[in-house]
Amino acid sequence: MVKITYEDTPETKGTTREERMKKRGNNPDIDPNAQMSMPTDGSKVELKFVHQPAVTMLDGQIPMPMMDELNTYIDEQRDSMNDYSGNLVGQIKQNERSQQLKMNLEHDTPKGLANLLASCGRTFLESYSSQLQLSTEDGSSSFANANIDCFSMWTVHSYEGDYNPLHDHDVGYDQKTMSFTAILYCKVPPQIASLGDSTQMHSNGGATDGCTQFVWGTNTASEYLALKPREERFIVPKVGKFTIFPCWLKHSVAPFYGDGERRTLSANFRVPFQTVSKGDNEIK
Repeated sequence: MVKITYEDTPETKGTTREERMKKRGNNPDIDPNAQMSMPTDGSKVELKFVHQPAVTMLDGQIPMPMMDELNTYIDEQRDSMNDYSGNLVGQIKQNERSQQLKMNLEHDTPKGLANLLASCGRTFLESYSSQLQLSTEDGSSSFANANIDCFSMWTVHSYEGDYNPLHDHDVGYDQKTMSFTAILYCKVPPQIASLGDSTQMHSNGGATDGCTQFVWGTNTASEYLALKPREERFIVPKVGKFTIFPCWLKHSVAPFYGDGERRTLSANFRVPFQTVSKGDNEIK
């Protein structure tokens, strides 16, 4: 039995359960234990969940040896990397080492990472294949050979008090593209890592400090009881964890407090396409 605590309104105060049910058109006299006769041929009622998702995200985990290689590369190149803050909304400025730096995609390590994330991105795009009528230049309906362009990659070096306001990475300004973003957690201070998967907002315990929040709607807590879905997600950073999501998906990062560097790497990818006839799109 689900119990929901509520407060009487002026309209319901002083009324009985039966009176309230009749007012809503329900019959309080129906026996809750009544059953229909079961078929004699052994057949049963069949059930199937049908989910209509509002957003799709793909989570992954990169092995630590690969993360060690990436972090070593970033540490070695950091002082020579170009500032990228002019292209970003992140308020990363609280420490002399607070930085947002552009990765050089001509170097082997970033190039290899871009190829890895693009491969994962093809898996991500496959989740949309059932709702899109697409074909590649070779006539295939699979994204396996789609040309995926990693056109930007950068690192964010955050320290105590740094944060990222709500924003998106939508890049469909000059051409129609299927675009997605990858966020990879490279370094995580212990006070963030110790949060585990707890993102309980109440109790003033700092449970979302340094976490990434994704938002794709306006449903409120009271609407969850009306069976409307949650339209937000918190991710607690973990070294090597990455998530891939559509570029239009809004997200933010809360500040954290205490020592340590919160290091992330972000990359934007796009798959240009062209409409060749009504209902048929061709991936270029």
